[in-house]
Amino acid sequence: MPSVAERFEPVLERAGVKERTKIEKHLAVCDAEGTGAHGQLWRRTAAILGELAPLAIQSAGSTAWKFFIADGKYRMQVFALEDTFDGLLRIYMPDMLNEAVKTKIISRTPVPQMFAVEGSSTHLKIESLGAAEASGAPPHYQHMLGWNRKAVRLILPTTKADDKLEHAVLALAQLASRTWKAVAAPATAVAR
Repeated sequence: MPSVAERFEPVLERAGVKERTKIEKHLAVCDAEGTGAHGQLWRRTAAILGELAPLAIQSAGSTAWKFFIADGKYRMQVFALEDTFDGLLRIYMPDMLNEAVKTKIISRTPVPQMFAVEGSSTHLKIESLGAAEASGAPPHYQHMLGWNRKAVRLILPTTKADDKLEHAVLALAQLASRTWKAVAAPATAVAR
């Protein structure tokens, strides 16, 4: 299995010089926090999102990054990664919450917005975002809402690394990516 650095490097290479500099500065601050867990979590998460959304990463300010896929001659934002150094990493992706519960990646708990990661004692906070949040949404996830689109915000603590949580994030991102892969598949079939 490739290392975090090997998975993250292609994402970094696709970024322009300006974006790469912003990412490297951000990671330097993350890595200086002590245990290095924060920087490793950011790299692993960016690698997961970058593998599923292969276009160049773009910053939105100095604490958020947007991930895109091709949409004809345009591009469509499908993920966002926000890190404001408050001890939490926020990941935005298309809404796949009900399907994630059906496929048992996560399960609901009595606490609102808290989901148990299957096979683990780990819990994940997931917030639903829809039309009500679209009008006041910040630029890093604004384009993921509206026009009948919904998104979710996963909130991860940056203080410790957890393999089960990383696997859940990967599974959720892959599940979310099925929405645009299903849309792209018929267009590819027609073009042949």
